[in-house]
Amino acid sequence: MASDSIIPPLLLPDELITEILLKLPIKSLLKFMCVSKSWLQLISSPAFVKNHIKLTADDKGYIYHRLIFRNTNDDFKFCPLPPLFTQQQLIKELYHIDSPIERTTLSTHIVGSVNGLICAAHVRQREAYIWNPTITKSKELPKSRSNLCSDGIKCGFGYDESRDDYKVVFIDYPIHRHNHRTVVNIYSLRTKSWTTLHDQLQGFFLLNLHGRFVNGKLYWTSSSCINNYKVCNITSFDLADGTWERLELPSCGKDNSYINVGVVGSDLSLLYTCQRGAATSDVWIMKHSGVNVSWTKLFTIKYPQNIKIHRCAAPAFTFIHQRYCYL
Repeated sequence: MASDSIIPPLLLPDELITEILLKLPIKSLLKFMCVSKSWLQLISSPAFVKNHIKLTADDKGYIYHRLIFRNTNDDFKFCPLPPLFTQQQLIKELYHIDSPIERTTLSTHIVGSVNGLICAAHVRQREAYIWNPTITKSKELPKSRSNLCSDGIKCGFGYDESRDDYKVVFIDYPIHRHNHRTVVNIYSLRTKSWTTLHDQLQGFFLLNLHGRFVNGKLYWTSSSCINNYKVCNITSFDLADGTWERLELPSCGKDNSYINVGVVGSDLSLLYTCQRGAATSDVWIMKHSGVNVSWTKLFTIKYPQNIKIHRCAAPAFTFIHQRYCYL
């Protein structure tokens, strides 16, 4: 009697295994890291991590994207993005998420998010955290040595692709300084250290608390002096070389318009809203062509009749494929 033939195990090419793993969510990848040493090395390699981040960011269905916010009870909540643009009741899509920040009377802000990492901070106390809500891990950053008393503190979080480094930025405007020169403290996650730049930003004042991160730079609206809240320019900080640049506003709107900086896709955006009783806002996006910058009006948002927009409270939106949801 002939013995049963043994069927050899099916071996997939390494390229196909990599392609399959790249399409899996992070929680599944964490489990598969225990399969073998070769899978552990593959999934934890910098090249795999970068490719996975890129594929997730380019996901047109936004199935891995989440909207995270903090409610009045100091709890963090999140919801998937797709239900915001469907007929589903949003309340059914809200989920609690554990955060590294304890409940406190101090004001806590979400400074920004890049590649799935979130920076949250007690700005006045200069306490900052880097948080990965997907794997529920966080890191509290050491405080900078700066103990300045400030008229204003601004902050930002971004990614320096040239050094593969995530950076947190605190900007201090010292009190009792007539020239209002600033001190910029930059924390590098790669070197685990702070760098201080003195006497920056002479002659203008950053307005919005959080810089918006786009393509290696942080962007703020800015005015001509510390007591003037009229937006005169857009000011950017390059995370790679530590340089500042001022950009002209688009030729539109009235002098008393409220201008809010945001991000649409991979472009810097401006939300122009007039003062009290505004019925509409205009969305502009910035495009680069070499060293030249141009502004393009994307669309106009018309608010529901029961929504009143005021200068001091800018509306918040999220965008998917040029559809918007009022938050």
